[in-house]
Amino acid sequence: ESLTHQLCEWAEHQFKLNQPDESGTTEREHLEQVERQIGRRPEALEPPTHFPSLMSNVWSAFIALSNSRTAGFSGPNPITYNEIKAWKELTDTPISSREVVAIKSVDVVYMGITNG
Repeated sequence: ESLTHQLCEWAEHQFKLNQPDESGTTEREHLEQVERQIGRRPEALEPPTHFPSLMSNVWSAFIALSNSRTAGFSGPNPITYNEIKAWKELTDTPISSREVVAIKSVDVVYMGITNG
């Protein structure tokens, strides 16, 4: 299993937990309330895989880029290669082509969950 695949699996779980329902409450908030009530952590809060620490720079880059993404009428737009390039240059962050592919892979997962 590649580190990118592991990161995407972990991220997908996080994105699903952070999706709000009709009332604006996230699945994570619901499950944390259950945890407080029953005194143990619900299994649904546990990610399917551990966060791949060797990919923390990719996750940090994704978060920075995601926080500044544009949005259209149907919701958030995908992170573009031009946005990655601009972020890399503006922040003077070294990033490899493999890391760019990993960022884009995580973004595909994000877009799939967010735009459902």
